[in-house]
Amino acid sequence: MIALLLLACALWIDRPLTLWIHGHVSPTLDRVFDYIGLMGDAEFSLVPALLLYIWSLNGLARGWHCPWQAGFERSARGALLLMLTMAMGGVITWLLKRLVSRARPEELLDHGIYGLGSWFSGGPYDSFPSSHTQAAFATAAVLAILAPRWRWPVLTLAALVGLSRLINRDHYLTDVLTAATIALCCAAFLAPRVLDSRARWPLRAPWRWFSRP
Repeated sequence: MIALLLLACALWIDRPLTLWIHGHVSPTLDRVFDYIGLMGDAEFSLVPALLLYIWSLNGLARGWHCPWQAGFERSARGALLLMLTMAMGGVITWLLKRLVSRARPEELLDHGIYGLGSWFSGGPYDSFPSSHTQAAFATAAVLAILAPRWRWPVLTLAALVGLSRLINRDHYLTDVLTAATIALCCAAFLAPRVLDSRARWPLRAPWRWFSRP
């Protein structure tokens, strides 16, 4: 069902929506959403998550006092869930970009090209799906799982990142919706495996994940 909706979006909505945005968005609004789109940079979430994971593992190993109620174990699991969600979603997104090789909106606006290139064409044939949107929704999905009462604010911020990709004519609506779906599915798949208190591998260093405790 989701695939059919995305296909319908690609066939009948993406092109006219992009042309409409191009004709109606002011330069000021364009610049504003340029800054909003920066929240979709993977480093924005990955670096803090990595530092938190390392610190939490050390805290567990050394018996440090955790400055927040959740504790080092919850922090380690949450940070790892975010990194794995972004990694899995990132790999899927990267593969789809290379295999689908969809022309970016700039090709439509500058040259009238709307369609697909040959496999592994690279930029500007790497529109589908949006990596910034995937990163933003991966972060939002994990935070929503860890802190449900904050789910709507963080999902709203992720949606704004996705909107920025449309406003700035970097992606089509289908690219954004697919990226969000990938991120949400990856988070839903990984969460029970990483957050399960019976699973001890997330609390070990990565090179010991597959060894016996």
